[in-house]
Amino acid sequence: MADDRIYKIQLSDIKISDQNVRLTRQTQELDELAASIKKHGLLQPVVLLGSYGEPPYELIAGQRRYLAHNKLKEKTILAVFAGDLSEQEALLRSLIENVQRVDLNHADTAKAITELYEEYDHDERKVQRETGLSLRKVREYINIEAQASPKMKKKLKNKKVSPADVKRALQAAQGNIKKAEALLELMEEYKLTKYQKQRVNEYGKKYPKASAEKIFEEAIKPRVEKNLMISLPEEIRKGLESATKEYAKEVEEIVPEIIETWLYEQGFLDE
Repeated sequence: MADDRIYKIQLSDIKISDQNVRLTRQTQELDELAASIKKHGLLQPVVLLGSYGEPPYELIAGQRRYLAHNKLKEKTILAVFAGDLSEQEALLRSLIENVQRVDLNHADTAKAITELYEEYDHDERKVQRETGLSLRKVREYINIEAQASPKMKKKLKNKKVSPADVKRALQAAQGNIKKAEALLELMEEYKLTKYQKQRVNEYGKKYPKASAEKIFEEAIKPRVEKNLMISLPEEIRKGLESATKEYAKEVEEIVPEIIETWLYEQGFLDE
């Protein structure tokens, strides 16, 4: 049973759980975090499995806070107990805490989301409900984890490319991983605009036998865009305005994503 009380726990009584989703970047900016903890104290307790008084305890959320305490040579750390969770519940608890923090590596999240997806018998909507992520985001994580090569995932970890870039390259390459890697290299090197990146996807899907170089050449050719003019009710217009502020995106970026998501969920678009 979960325990809401906060305890001081000996660091020596804690081990990092296998269900902690943060697999990479654990030590990134650890000096800054340690300095903040030294100055302000620990603002958010770590989360442990088990029950107080029965060590050793497993750490499922707060790995960097734990490592920062070690760096400061602290003997204890503030912690709460999640009780005796199943492996699936522990993974979910760790994932949700880390997803709510902006610094979790995309590759770690994709791996954890995929594990949940498999635990839930490939029910992506259950993963959506449990994590609070959009269905589109859940599918993106699952597809990238399943399809991207180690080389492509490394680029993601190093923030050389975005998840959207990886998704476009995979879709344009139609299952040809070498072609997808080549497309991603070109997209990274030449800093394509968002519209050129979209055309990479469109041309690759339309001409599956085209080489990466041909797809790239066609994507960067000057092209007249097709525009759709529609009138929106005031309520929807205000909603779009709020979304642009919330996600720091232009309307021209958000609206195509909304339409694409709806068409995909209704079965009018293939993955």
